[in-house]
Amino acid sequence: MEVVEQVIRTIRLEGLKKTQEKSKRKKNSDNPSPSGDPWFDDPLNIAIVMEGIQSANEEKDKQIVLTSKEDIKNYFADL
Repeated sequence: MEVVEQVIRTIRLEGLKKTQEKSKRKKNSDNPSPSGDPWFDDPLNIAIVMEGIQSANEEKDKQIVLTSKEDIKNYFADL
């Protein structure tokens, strides 16, 4: 029984340490990911995301009118 209790204590302590490490990483960085995903630590990745958001916002105002089969075909070919 003592061995089982020791294993449970060890597992709980390791889980607590991991949680504390994640918490420290989040506080010490500008990473917007709730899970602390390191992909967001790269400024180039953040720039790509921000550019995509801006592009999507600009395209919301754009209206597309497809009047023929050829228009539809060309529209999807350009995507």
